[in-house]
Amino acid sequence: NFHYYLCRQLKGGGMEIIMKKKISLLLCAGLVAAALAGCGGSGNSETSAPSESAQGQAEESSADGNVLVYAMDQEPETLDPTMNNYSRSSNVLQNLFAGLFRMEADGSLSNALCADYTVSEDGLTYTFTLKDGMKWSDGSDLTAQDFVYSWLRVLNPETASPASWELYYIQGAEEYNTGGGSAEDVAVKAVDDKTLEVTLKSPTAYFLYLLAGTNFFPVKQDVVEGDEVWTKSADTYVCNGPFMMSEINPQSSYVLVKNPNYYDADAVELDGVNVVFIESPEAALSAYNSGEIDAMADGLVATQAIEQYGDSDELKSYDLIGTRYYDFNCSKEYLSDPRVRRALSMAISRQTICDSVVPSKPKPAYAYVPYGIPYEGSDTDFRTTVGDLITEDVEQAKQLLADAGYPNGEGLPVLTLMVTNSQENKDTAQVIQAMWKENLGVQTEIVTYEDKVYWDEHAAGNFDVAYDGWTGDYLDPDTNLNCFTQARVFDENRWSGDKALEYDSMIEECRNLTDNSQRMEIFTEAEKLLMEEMPIMPLYFRNTQLLVKPTVSGLEKNVLGHTMFVHASK
Repeated sequence: NFHYYLCRQLKGGGMEIIMKKKISLLLCAGLVAAALAGCGGSGNSETSAPSESAQGQAEESSADGNVLVYAMDQEPETLDPTMNNYSRSSNVLQNLFAGLFRMEADGSLSNALCADYTVSEDGLTYTFTLKDGMKWSDGSDLTAQDFVYSWLRVLNPETASPASWELYYIQGAEEYNTGGGSAEDVAVKAVDDKTLEVTLKSPTAYFLYLLAGTNFFPVKQDVVEGDEVWTKSADTYVCNGPFMMSEINPQSSYVLVKNPNYYDADAVELDGVNVVFIESPEAALSAYNSGEIDAMADGLVATQAIEQYGDSDELKSYDLIGTRYYDFNCSKEYLSDPRVRRALSMAISRQTICDSVVPSKPKPAYAYVPYGIPYEGSDTDFRTTVGDLITEDVEQAKQLLADAGYPNGEGLPVLTLMVTNSQENKDTAQVIQAMWKENLGVQTEIVTYEDKVYWDEHAAGNFDVAYDGWTGDYLDPDTNLNCFTQARVFDENRWSGDKALEYDSMIEECRNLTDNSQRMEIFTEAEKLLMEEMPIMPLYFRNTQLLVKPTVSGLEKNVLGHTMFVHASK
């Protein structure tokens, strides 16, 4: 039983208060009450089991030959690559579209639409040559101009793409997106149908990795600008990846079929993929056990699935280059002092949370940059080279809080702790709530929202502390550390002031350097500053699970957490 296990494990890590019988009993009682109150999953009978249409899709497709039935916990936020900044959407979009490059499961890059490329001596101008005969899924020609159109669409201020910042490496891109320039100033052009030329603001060692991201994928102009919203129906959905849309059933399923016009269609073994949406992990596990689905991942692989399949080859685990953390709303006066933020961060036991609350048992995060990011000139990765930057110490945390004017939490208002409504996130919030109360005297109120509402509330700043996280896009510290530049924190932790500007300049300096050893030194100092200021509270480094039937081969996740159907077979 999870709640008994949590009670039994709430100890260690030097957290003397947490070892006390009183808090263990209180915490267990609260969690058990919460579990009993929510005993049917989310409490909504309509979402605690697969919908009839989703389950029907699963049952029908299980007999359709080489068709994989894959379960996700929710429908992707968007099916438009130019509007995508979400990992859930990327799971689908990475299989419907192809860019110039693709990131493989081991983190390496492989050529996708790119046949070859050259780089100028100054490292600024890239010239890409497309492979011969590139096609859209409707059979029409795909050309270099499609990339120009798509990248400018991402940057167009009227598009309001949340992913536009990723293209700021290109000369003139940021100016166009922020209203200080025009589309003509963006240094990307089609030399001819097969040749794409792009010039960067400064040499960028990881630029090719960026091109494997969805916001650099092409979209077809006449489809996007058609009379109908092109992402709402399979009839108008034109893509260029290994699979294409056959059906879009909102809140139920997507039916993907092999794209005969994909550049490497002969290597795609699956005839199709039926993506079904099942919100409840218990319902998904039942469907998996009965053979109605072939694989499921991420939010659906919860405690019961891990307990049942943890010792089998069917459960696969992947470390990601990402971190789960909480945002502190630094615009609130009582959270504007970094001593308060550090105190809150020091007064929790990350190991307890990882061992007893999070089913996937991730590594605790005693800094922000995850394992797996290279450190130039070192035999070990960035995290191992730099080491831990967070100390957990209740007495020191108490002193910091007192020095900030809130001894034993007195004078500090009840903090709004906002999380999404998954069981894991609610359980984590309850444990942190108990730790802050017992260790610091800090009171919190936990507020939960469904995902779509949650991120609106988050962007509006309606919280004191909020669940968040990031998985990088490329194997460089910049992919994680640039999350907290001023251009990106305005609707997240709202960190500002001299230290924030100093941090900004450090990240910007790294982007303008070609000496990778020097970049690593500056990144190290930047991360130390980030952990001293603590606008975020790292919890653990992200990992992800894939539960997949033994009859399925080649289904993988890469270090970004994207599920890749292209090499799979059933």
